[in-house]
Amino acid sequence: MAVAEETEPPDLNLNLPVHITGRDAQKNPEFVKLLSTLSHRLTHTGVSKGLHKDVEQAKEQMRREKAAWLQMSALYHELEDLLLDYDIRRQEAEVPIAESQFYRALRECLTTAEICEYLECSPDGRKDVTLLGLTREQLQQNNPHRKDLKSLQKKLVPLIEEKLKKKCTAVFSFHDSSSSLSGDPGELLFAKASQLPLVLERERLDLEEKRRLLLQDRAARDRQFWQYYQILLQTLESLERIVKHHRLRSQLENNNIISEWLVQRFDAMELKIKVVEVQVLCDTYTADTVAALKQIRRHLDSTPYDSEYAQSVQQLQAYRSVGMGFDSLVQEYGRLQEAIENKKWGLIELQKTC
Repeated sequence: MAVAEETEPPDLNLNLPVHITGRDAQKNPEFVKLLSTLSHRLTHTGVSKGLHKDVEQAKEQMRREKAAWLQMSALYHELEDLLLDYDIRRQEAEVPIAESQFYRALRECLTTAEICEYLECSPDGRKDVTLLGLTREQLQQNNPHRKDLKSLQKKLVPLIEEKLKKKCTAVFSFHDSSSSLSGDPGELLFAKASQLPLVLERERLDLEEKRRLLLQDRAARDRQFWQYYQILLQTLESLERIVKHHRLRSQLENNNIISEWLVQRFDAMELKIKVVEVQVLCDTYTADTVAALKQIRRHLDSTPYDSEYAQSVQQLQAYRSVGMGFDSLVQEYGRLQEAIENKKWGLIELQKTC
C-alpha cells in the first residue's frame, strides 16, 4: 500500500498563522494564491503590516514614556526614603542644624513639586484649567528655597547616587547569586551592576527566541501530527477496502462450498428417502401378503359386479324412498358389515399363519 507523500508550502505556514498541507495546496490552488497575496500584506500573526508598524511605534513611544516615568518614580521614592531615614534618625538622636535645614528645605521642595503635579485637574484634558487657578510658575515663585535649588541638588545627587548604587549592587548580587562577588571592590561591583539592564535585555531576548523556537516546534509537531493523522486515515481506508475485498471473495468461496455441501446432502437425503420407501414397501408387501392380495384379486375378478351394482342401486333407491331417518340405520349396517368382513379376513390370515 502506497501513501502519497505530502509536502507543505514552504512560505505560507511560516508567514501566516495557517496550516496548509501539500494536499490542501493541490486541491485549492486559487486559495493558495490568495494566501500568497495576503502574505505580502500581513504579518505572521495575521495583522496588516501597516498596522503592525503603527503598533510597534506606539509600543516604542510607550516604552520611552514608561522609562521616563520609572526614572522619575525611582527618584521620588529615593527622596521619600531619605526623608524617612532623616525622621527616624531625628527621633533616635540629635541631628546637626545644617542637616536639619537641608532636609527641611528638601521636604518643602518635594511638597511643592507634588502640588505642581496635581494642578492639572481638568476632566476634558484642557491645559488652561488648573487647581484653584494656580500655575506652576506661581508655586515656584512662592518656594522659599528656589534660589538654593542648585546647592540642594549638589548635595542631594551624591546621596541619591549612593543609595541607588547600593540597590543596584543588591539587585545584581541577587541576580548573579551563583558567582562569588564578595571579593570584588565596590567600583568593579557597581560597574558590573550597571551592566545589569543589558544583561537582562539579552536574557529577555534569549527567552523570547527560545519561546519563538518552542512555538515553531509546537507548530511543526502539530503539522506532523496532522500529517500522521491523514496517513493513518488513508491507511485505515486502504485496509478497509482490502478487508472488504478479501471478505467478499472468501464469502463467495464459502457460499459455493456451502451450496455444494447442501446439494450433496440433499442428494443423500433423497437416496435415504428412496431406501426407506423401498424398505416400507418390502415390509408391507411380503410374500404372504402378495399371495393373499392375488387371491383377493382373483376372487374379485370372478364376482359379477354389474348385477350386484344394479341391485345395490335399486336397494339404495328403495332406502331413499323410505325417508331420512333410515339413512343412519343403513350407514350403521354398512359399518357393521365392513367390520365383519375385516374380522373374517383377519381370521383367514391368522389361520394361514398358524
